Amino acid sequence: MKRLQGLCFALCFGYVQNTLALFCPSGQFALKHQCVGCHPTCWECNGHELFECTKCGVGEDGQERFFHRGRCRLHCPRGFYPEQDRFTCEPCMVNCELCADAKVCAKCTGNYKLQSGVCQTTECKEGQVEDPETGECIDCETGCEACSAGDPELCKSCMEGYFLYRHQCRRGCPQKTYGDEGRKMCFSCPTPCIDCRSDSLCLSCQAGHYLSDGSCVKQCPDGTYGEPNSWHCESCHGSCQTCHGSLPKNCDSCTHGNLPMYGQCPAVGCVEGQYMDAADSKCYSCDVSCKTCFGPQALDCSSCRTGYFLDQEGACVEHCPVGYFINPATQLCEECSANCESCEGAPEKCLSCKKGPFSLFLHQGNCWSNCPEGYFESAEGTCEACDSLCLSCDEDKSNCMSCAVGLYLENGRCSPNCSVKYYPDVAGTCRRCPAHCHTCTDGKTCKACSYLYLLLNGVCKATCPKGYFEDFDQGTCIPCHSTCASCSGTEHDDCDSCSSLYPRLYEGQCSVECPAGTYYESSANKCQECDRTCAGCTGPELTDCTKCKKGLALDPETMCGATGDSNCPPKTFLHDDQFTCMACHKQCKSCNGPSANDCQTCALPNYLYNEFYPRYIFHFLSSRCLRVCSAGTFESSEEADGVELGFCSACDHVCATCTGASPKDCTTCSSGYFKFMRLCILHCPAGYYRGTTRCEKCDPSCRLCSGPGPQACLSCPPHMLQLDGTRQCVEHCPERFYQENYKCKQCHTSCKTCKDYILKGCLTCDWGSTLQNGICYPRCEEQRYLSEDEVCKLCDSSCRHCSGPGPNQCVSCKPKFALHPTEKRCIECCESEVNQTDCCLCTTNSALCIERPHPEPERRLMSENSLALSHVSATVPALVMLVLVITLAVLGLYQARARKKLCWKLSYERLSGSADPNASYRCDMQHGVPDPDDSADEADVVYTSRDGTVYRRYNFIKAQDEEAEGHEDQAANLNKARC
Repeated sequence: MKRLQGLCFALCFGYVQNTLALFCPSGQFALKHQCVGCHPTCWECNGHELFECTKCGVGEDGQERFFHRGRCRLHCPRGFYPEQDRFTCEPCMVNCELCADAKVCAKCTGNYKLQSGVCQTTECKEGQVEDPETGECIDCETGCEACSAGDPELCKSCMEGYFLYRHQCRRGCPQKTYGDEGRKMCFSCPTPCIDCRSDSLCLSCQAGHYLSDGSCVKQCPDGTYGEPNSWHCESCHGSCQTCHGSLPKNCDSCTHGNLPMYGQCPAVGCVEGQYMDAADSKCYSCDVSCKTCFGPQALDCSSCRTGYFLDQEGACVEHCPVGYFINPATQLCEECSANCESCEGAPEKCLSCKKGPFSLFLHQGNCWSNCPEGYFESAEGTCEACDSLCLSCDEDKSNCMSCAVGLYLENGRCSPNCSVKYYPDVAGTCRRCPAHCHTCTDGKTCKACSYLYLLLNGVCKATCPKGYFEDFDQGTCIPCHSTCASCSGTEHDDCDSCSSLYPRLYEGQCSVECPAGTYYESSANKCQECDRTCAGCTGPELTDCTKCKKGLALDPETMCGATGDSNCPPKTFLHDDQFTCMACHKQCKSCNGPSANDCQTCALPNYLYNEFYPRYIFHFLSSRCLRVCSAGTFESSEEADGVELGFCSACDHVCATCTGASPKDCTTCSSGYFKFMRLCILHCPAGYYRGTTRCEKCDPSCRLCSGPGPQACLSCPPHMLQLDGTRQCVEHCPERFYQENYKCKQCHTSCKTCKDYILKGCLTCDWGSTLQNGICYPRCEEQRYLSEDEVCKLCDSSCRHCSGPGPNQCVSCKPKFALHPTEKRCIECCESEVNQTDCCLCTTNSALCIERPHPEPERRLMSENSLALSHVSATVPALVMLVLVITLAVLGLYQARARKKLCWKLSYERLSGSADPNASYRCDMQHGVPDPDDSADEADVVYTSRDGTVYRRYNFIKAQDEEAEGHEDQAANLNKARC
């Protein structure tokens, strides 16, 4: 009988608790007759562990999490993408490893190649290589026939016309190397050659060696001498057998066996102008061009008469042959350096280079087969300087092959830092990081990894090894707590499995033994909850108790029941201290104490209201029976033993009021939360902004926004562009803007359309301006525009430059005003101390208007009304004055035109649209003529004022031939040309 009484008590006790557990709110689940909190990452669950989630959503931290295999994850694993509506991880398309949605792949699996967002089995073309990050076929560096899979800039072989040098394909080989056409490679010149065309044809030698017939020698052969400036073997004078210079007086030995006298080989026994014939020992006259000669022919001169110059053949000529230059001091034709076709003044001052099977390039008076470092070989046959940032370049001044100290080479450009996924090597070149690295320090050590890869000891891994936590937010593998074998976080209660030293797992914590109120379940390999009546147990059933909770006693059948001969009757409770049944409060249907705050159930029309905390596990502080449920709860009922029991069930914590327990049942949201569809969330998702109580949808043109309308965009969708100076997103850049990356940036104010912000970047111009060399030249002066009948008319008074008469046709604005980028009107800059209603937030970096947020409509309407009244009062006298000024100006203009005194000498005009450098205003062309004393270049000098307006200085003489002084002020008087 006692066993049945205990069993009855336990069953009744469990029934009441099961009845309460039916109403656990979202974020909790029923466990052993009580509501227990889910893991903080879960929206709904069937257990408190990380991997026991059943549904995911937007968490308290405002972050979206997505359901995948029992977990709510911030990032979906490879092969899955986040489905935003259902908060689930859905599989990518077939053969796709990374994707953002079901239609476009970002990386393929296995041997599949990415082509236009789809995984295909096609192989990469010649000159392409597979990107190890995405699997996409990407182009090798220019000139590469094949390149490294890890780095498309690391060439393995070159196309025709290119040579491989240090893993780069170049049009020309650098100095001290030559290009082998067959092998398409650059090879080093043989030592001591510093410029060559092959391993056997040298063009220039290092100091200490002389060039002789394509070879470098220490000593020049007979008949030549070593030229110390060019390090070439140059020919001796014809009278010398050996010599130390090119002059007749530089002989060391003579051709006829005579000994030189004072360095010159004389004609023995004959007077000046004669030579001795060795055959008959007679003196014969030299040629009339010779001053002295040595025979045996009359043209074997050793010096020449005035007006003649001694060539290398011993003849006196009036003009030196090709490859020689006149030395007036010595009256000799001296030979140009070996590779010069012509030179002037000295051997090393080449004017042109020899033509032959090998190309030579002129540089600083010398001819080189390869240009020196810092220069490139131009099509004109000269060595042109590389860009200032380049140490060496190829084909073009800006196509760098190496960089100055402190700069790094990447894609032919030199910059102080390498791009993302590249690192600088010891040679100053940006090399590709290892696969899946986002940043790295060298070719082996990563600092940060690509999306969904994790950093461990400098290596990016797809998954972390056991004993590490995959922190996708930081992109790293972090060691688990020392008690964990595997984990979902770094804390002591984030264990998924336990180490051998701490083998018992319970609620994420590993310990030597299971904690009180739990037992070890070997099949699940973790500690499980005992029955609620047990303080200790060997299993989950109420008959497995080894120790009872306070107020209950253990019977021989290992069940915990009430002490005494019977259980307490209805509307009474067991007093813990006295172990007797005492009456409940009259409002309670059942209770666990005597007061109105100790109710356990209530009969309709009363509802049980429980006040409890903390959030994840209920601790009942008071349980009362109320006629109307309080805010934050909703009314529900359940039948038990023929009685309708009422409950005030808790709304989800995000709800202020609700109709059910789900977060989707909110009618209003808690403070700090906003209604989004059927949910209350802390942070509105992308595409929405915070309204008063709900998330309002952004304008379709915005990706992120701060308010309603297209003017409140914070970022743009991938297919849209941000309009500079505004918060608008547009599909295409409007007039006066050009696209740079994902922005529409402002053109120069003179351009209608452009390719860059600079003055010379115009593509088209407004009516009234003419395009020349990328510059728009206006044909009218400031504050005027050219009408259809080609007359310069006044702009609206608010404009500085304009394309028409209206206030919405401004092109640029006066000081303290800025141009509205879409309305094309000039708006006054805001003053911080004045509460203005229609003004711009002006910056020094842009002439565009950045609108100040509008005040509420009532204040704006009042301000506009008062502003209109002030304008009316000020406009009447202003109009009267304007009429008088215009009348006087017109009379003065006609008078000036009649007297033909309209233009001044050496003035400045705002540039006209004419492409003719001498063109000006029509009145100037009628009344003025160009000044012949002024140089042609002075007639078309272009100046730019601080606001970007372009002007040209020009010269005119008055029709009356009056001399006027030139106006040289290039800043303050740019608009002094009067017409």
